[in-house]
Amino acid sequence: MKKLLFGAIANWLRKPENREKAKRTARDLHGKYQNRKSTPERGPKR
Repeated sequence: MKKLLFGAIANWLRKPENREKAKRTARDLHGKYQNRKSTPERGPKR
């Protein structure tokens, strides 16, 4: 099952536009994570 899944992902990543889309998504998610991590936490909502 794992081979089938990773094979499908590898096949999808062969296209240059899909690689760019994956890189862009990873950068966006990393940026959101860094922003959330750097902002001070607020107290519990009441």
